[in-house]
Amino acid sequence: MQTIDIEKQHELMQELKALGLQIFGFGYVGDCDFPKKKGLPYAISIGLPLTPAVVENIRSGPNQVYYDEYLTLNDELDRLTSHIQQKVEQLGYRAYAVLSSKRTDFVHIAGEFPHKTAAVRSGLGWIGKSALLITKQFGPRLRISTVLTDMPLQTDEAITAPRCGQCRNCTDSCPSQAIAGNTWSETAVREDLVDVHKCDQWKIKNFPEYDGLVCGICVAVCPHGRRAYKA
Repeated sequence: MQTIDIEKQHELMQELKALGLQIFGFGYVGDCDFPKKKGLPYAISIGLPLTPAVVENIRSGPNQVYYDEYLTLNDELDRLTSHIQQKVEQLGYRAYAVLSSKRTDFVHIAGEFPHKTAAVRSGLGWIGKSALLITKQFGPRLRISTVLTDMPLQTDEAITAPRCGQCRNCTDSCPSQAIAGNTWSETAVREDLVDVHKCDQWKIKNFPEYDGLVCGICVAVCPHGRRAYKA
């Protein structure tokens, strides 16, 4: 196992702060089974918050303003992760910026790497009953992305316990009835929490003008997000 270079990691952290990132972390994902990315066992997980007023206005469904912000944040995350990749390479290591929101598996409705896995391993938050990442700073009201690297990193403590308790806001508010209401655990798979095909079909049927990509009701009704913004 390579030795962690604290000075280089500090330099990387200063770069992340200079980019204006309010939430980021480092995690180990070398034990995750993603063959295309073998040899890059560490993750740099970053997030960008959604605008509070935009989220509040989608409690009954998405609108054009939310869709525009969704696309804007995805583009900004891709710009940031590309910059971070270049910085890691300047430090002498390999890195790969995973696109923030690109489906590569249309059968299972998934991308090439699960950003939420990296985020949980990096201590950013836990997985809610909605299968969304829930953070202390923003609840689920953010977009996230990942840079994978072989740079040995001092990792943050992973969050392994969900903090949803008995809350069923997302489950009861889901118009597609896709959220099962189960509590996440480290051994859970996405299908234990949400039927992504049912969710996808509902979005395509009801909001084709947004390419079937967004709903956001579960994001808006989560009390962790509302409390975080009030604070």
